[in-house]
Amino acid sequence: MKSETSYYKILGVNKNASNNELRKAFCKLSIELHPDTTSLEIEVAKSKFQEVLEAYENLNNSNLRKIYDEKIKAKSRIKNNTNVLNNLIIESNNQSLLGNRRPFSNGELFSLFLLIIIISICLISTILFASFTGKELDTIPLWLIK
Repeated sequence: MKSETSYYKILGVNKNASNNELRKAFCKLSIELHPDTTSLEIEVAKSKFQEVLEAYENLNNSNLRKIYDEKIKAKSRIKNNTNVLNNLIIESNNQSLLGNRRPFSNGELFSLFLLIIIISICLISTILFASFTGKELDTIPLWLIK
């Protein structure tokens, strides 16, 4: 929904309107607002006709209408709880919260421990493998030798 007007207001029906009432309202408005049949400017007529078409498509489909009604209910709940939201926004903008970190959980500490052990085992095994194969650890890259 692009504007603040609800689809029900655009079509001029109540929220309990049946599909038949929606179709009648859409037909009436489409005849009035169609760019070919109206006296309005073409751009204004196109935008209004597009709004009516969008409203009808969303309200005529039962699944889309259910989703739309849930969004309207959620928005009304949000408007009723503006004080709570404003407090949350103020608290989230608080600069003193930036430096605080939660402590590691037991699972996270165990994962870090395993990671350190695996990395150290890999390093030790590569050093041992290199020493048993007779290769030196302090080698000079070939591109340095001229």
